[in-house]
Amino acid sequence: MGTVIFGLRNVLRNKPRLALVAVLIGIPFFLFFAMQAIGNAVSRQTAVLTRDVNTLLQLRARGSMGHVNMVGQDRILPEDVLDKVRGIGNIVDVEPYLLAMAPITPPNFVMHVGLAPTAVKRLESHGEAGNPRIVAGRDFTPEDTGKNVAIIGQGYAQWAGIKPEDMGTATLTVDATRTHPVIFAMDRPKRDLKIIGTYASGYVFGDLQLFLPIDTFRAIYGIDRGISWVFVRVDSVENVAIVAERLRATVGDVADILVPRSAAVFTATTSRTVLQLVGAAGLVAITLMAIVVFFVLVMQVRERTREIGTLKAIGAANGRIVAQFFTEAVSLSLLGGAVGLAIFLIVGDAAVSRLFALGVGPFLPSQYRPLFESLAIDTQLSAHLLALALLVAVVTAVTGGAYGVWQAIRLSPVEAMKHE
Repeated sequence: MGTVIFGLRNVLRNKPRLALVAVLIGIPFFLFFAMQAIGNAVSRQTAVLTRDVNTLLQLRARGSMGHVNMVGQDRILPEDVLDKVRGIGNIVDVEPYLLAMAPITPPNFVMHVGLAPTAVKRLESHGEAGNPRIVAGRDFTPEDTGKNVAIIGQGYAQWAGIKPEDMGTATLTVDATRTHPVIFAMDRPKRDLKIIGTYASGYVFGDLQLFLPIDTFRAIYGIDRGISWVFVRVDSVENVAIVAERLRATVGDVADILVPRSAAVFTATTSRTVLQLVGAAGLVAITLMAIVVFFVLVMQVRERTREIGTLKAIGAANGRIVAQFFTEAVSLSLLGGAVGLAIFLIVGDAAVSRLFALGVGPFLPSQYRPLFESLAIDTQLSAHLLALALLVAVVTAVTGGAYGVWQAIRLSPVEAMKHE
């Protein structure tokens, strides 16, 4: 115990150097905490999307995309499909959607989606991902049913010149008479919609959509009856196949029944890339900690060579010297960890998302770089994270201090006493 106390006292010998070393170790520790927070956020998102995707079925008109103004793809499901679907067991949620296309230049067109105000805001081609994050303004409420309001994707908003501070006052005119090679005109009056919110989806085309109440959509496009998409959520993964067979038997040949996979692929590829980068950054942080401890211990051994020789000359065992220097190494690592933790607690909320954008975002495929904008990163500390940080501190101390300790115990008393 005396050797440990002596090692702790040695840490305080040079306070300015101690403060510098603590900061040098603390910065990699902060990076380590930040990478863990990003990794945990991505893992949570992956788990949620995987669970949701695996219990979803999509119905749309046989052989059609179901967009009410798309050339050759405008067939939609008959209205009675909803009642038929709701009567099938093991289904916990049924969500109808209506879709239309609108031309813009560039990138040629955007999507308008009518839905119940409380329904999941689904994205074209990644529709099963659902509920992109509101980044400005507000979400729909049940009171918005039938009103001329909409929520716009940030890419669409940029094209329209709508800024975050404009929420609640900005308007967007929906003109169904405009055409495009894949869009036919509809003889309908224009409608001005008040933009109440902006969302971020996590990929480029997903941000080019406009969500509006389904009754408002029907009034704009003159679709009194029928549905473009119906998403069906099953109560468990085990019952998906059973429900699919029931749907085929009940709905008949009017519908294609799809099990969407695009979000699963998106989630798997993107989250795997991010987690690999986060893991690599965590290893870099641990390596930096070990390097700092390594050089500090080597420097201390050189500074105290005569002292080590004196201890050996009066009979100090190598084990005592090892314990002393490892105590110093562990103390330095723990102190650096405390500094890194303090930085994380103070600036973590503001810094981690930005760190993700700068450090991880550039390595993602270009279409997935906006992911960090919709990623809910939690900087709350868990017992697991603290235990992991403690383990990292000890491993870093042992790894970084091993060479310095070896240098100390290999010195003979005579060589050490002659050292100047």
